Amino acid sequence: MSVIQRPNCLSRVHQEDVATGLVRISGRYQIDRLCADSFSRAGIPLPPTLESAVAKRRTEYLAGRWCAREGLRALGFEGIPGMGKDRAPQWPDGTLGSITHSHGYVEVMVADARQWLTVGLDTEQWLSAERANRLCHELLTEEERQTLRGLTPIQQANRITLIFSAKESLFKALYPLTGKRFYFHDAAKREHSSLTLLRTLSEDWPKGTTIPVRWRERQYGVLSWIALPK
Repeated sequence: MSVIQRPNCLSRVHQEDVATGLVRISGRYQIDRLCADSFSRAGIPLPPTLESAVAKRRTEYLAGRWCAREGLRALGFEGIPGMGKDRAPQWPDGTLGSITHSHGYVEVMVADARQWLTVGLDTEQWLSAERANRLCHELLTEEERQTLRGLTPIQQANRITLIFSAKESLFKALYPLTGKRFYFHDAAKREHSSLTLLRTLSEDWPKGTTIPVRWRERQYGVLSWIALPK
């Protein structure tokens, strides 16, 4: 019998019990350490659609699914999220979660569906001042852009990165519930710890709904997440 091992391309794995029935697993992955047998040794099936994918994509998938499996086990569940037609993770019955990767870092949040309605998780590397300036109008509403006045270019870039990440987390949290795609200008960060919908997504998620969002600033970037209890 083969022994299931942590992939050698994944290191610095950390588990955090965020709340009852809610776990976050994080790690650091290195693309150049992915081996031909990494998936089999880790007990993670490689989807046929990824067999010809570049090493970066396969490494991200392996790191994310391994962390997801560990998060599920921490909650008393077994299994590995599948991959839907839209490439979104398909979580085992009774669970839900979110996976994100950025520049060698993987973050996974897994929840017990008996206690949590939805979760969304995103990590982004800090945008440079130049790139943030280019993306500003695409990512921020006019209302949000007004809040950048008086900030230094670096402060502006950091705020834009944070809003960008928070809106990505919002999409991951609400798309599974509404089945409706929405975009960066369909929500705004009006308060310190929340986002407000600027359009109606469904009867349960009308325009004006406020959704709490949390984040952590790190040296390399920002991690944001939305976790809504039932």
